[in-house]
Amino acid sequence: MSRNTHARRRPGRRAAVAAGLVLAVGLGVSTQVAAQAAVPAPVKASAKASAALRTVSGFNGDVVTQVADFYGAYIDAKDDAAGPDAALAKALRAHYLTPAFAKQLKAWEKKNKADGLLRAQNVPVQWTVSERGNGLEVVVTLTFGGGESPTTTTSLVVKQEPTGRITDIRTTSIAPAKASAKASAAVRSVSGRTGDSVTQVADFYGAYVDAKDAPAGPDAALAKALRAHYLTPAFAEQLKAWEKTNQVDGVLRAQNVPVQWTVGEGGNSREITVTHTVGGGESPTVTTNLVVELEPVFGDVTDIRTTSAR
Repeated sequence: MSRNTHARRRPGRRAAVAAGLVLAVGLGVSTQVAAQAAVPAPVKASAKASAALRTVSGFNGDVVTQVADFYGAYIDAKDDAAGPDAALAKALRAHYLTPAFAKQLKAWEKKNKADGLLRAQNVPVQWTVSERGNGLEVVVTLTFGGGESPTTTTSLVVKQEPTGRITDIRTTSIAPAKASAKASAAVRSVSGRTGDSVTQVADFYGAYVDAKDAPAGPDAALAKALRAHYLTPAFAEQLKAWEKTNQVDGVLRAQNVPVQWTVGEGGNSREITVTHTVGGGESPTVTTNLVVELEPVFGDVTDIRTTSAR
């Protein structure tokens, strides 16, 4: 997934699959910061190769980010190797949709025999979320098929209320807002590919941040469903033990929710880097660098470790 600049922001509220994370359990938060200073940051590419590295950046409370978090994690849930993850799909709907719209969506699905969020019976191979002229609306473009199958594209307009929940999804032939070459930097978009490691880790972290920073308070049900989907049972247990010892969220390695984050390719195909920033404004800014290690076959998370903080 790739992200551009900020769109409208509001009070904040983003899954790979489970494996066994191995943590540096012995370090407390303050000790970690001091010890990590001598450890190198995530791998950097040369200028020639940097264009090939995949990255995703998200911003807490950003409209485009939140819709991308939702659709990315929802597609992961529907396309799970073991079969659709109904528990995660349900938790995502409960978090991101208004109760009234969720009810309307069920009625639509019963009548049309298709998934109301995807407007299809199958899962897209790639997707893009883009700004629209209205600050509370974004365009979601879903691409289905490919390979030996014909490729079809569906465009949806997703409308949100000011507090962030989705109130309507409708098909459209309107393309996402386009900027002139001069203003293109101001157009925000996020793209993801089904089954892509960077996409999945970004989906996980984005939806997890949304769950932890919900306006009504942390959404424990969604956070639990995300962990169950993206973490192996073995690592989930190790993570709980680490959190009990350190009194810090083990996924974020912080007590607070980040204001922004970037997910990128690591030193090898099994490692993804996550860099997130906490604070800003009148608070000191703290940046933490993590490496997320993935199981080679299904992409399950097998390790999260801190490499540096500053």
